[in-house]
Amino acid sequence: MSKWQTTSSKVVYENQWMFVREDQVVMPNGKDGLYGVVESKSNAVYVIPVDDEGNTYIVQQERYPNRNTTWECVGGRVDDDTPITAAKRELLEETGVRADSLTELTTIEVANGIATFKGTVYLATELEKVSDNLDQNDGIIAARKLPLSEVKDMIMNGEITCVQSIAAFLMTIAYLEKKTV
Repeated sequence: MSKWQTTSSKVVYENQWMFVREDQVVMPNGKDGLYGVVESKSNAVYVIPVDDEGNTYIVQQERYPNRNTTWECVGGRVDDDTPITAAKRELLEETGVRADSLTELTTIEVANGIATFKGTVYLATELEKVSDNLDQNDGIIAARKLPLSEVKDMIMNGEITCVQSIAAFLMTIAYLEKKTV
């Protein structure tokens, strides 16, 4: 049970995707404090497709907040779908790949020091490339197929810096390694 106590709470910012609330709190040490919390209006899914040869897909996106281009795993909002339906949708939209099998690996908490945002990680298998169209609405620039082992190198070399992607890829790698033992 948490030792944090909320004495008051108010929304200080809101848009269609998220809101920020400001909480007056009593901290575990008994002192009064102020805490800002970001709440997403939808949780997310992160999808790691892996084919029979051990290849995966990564997507290149242009991210507005940092004004940079990054390599990431497939991912997106759940919105009004179930997480598994959202995972299938995002995989198809971002890579043009359809998966006949999805395995839920874990749920991760994204930036849990400031946010309530959660995401479900899926391993997608039994893959079929069905389209070359990519969802450019979210800044998807490219989808790249490569061995999953190279993704681990990209993480270690700092080429993949998105923490959700790192978590999803490493969870998938650990799951697959454990499965083959």
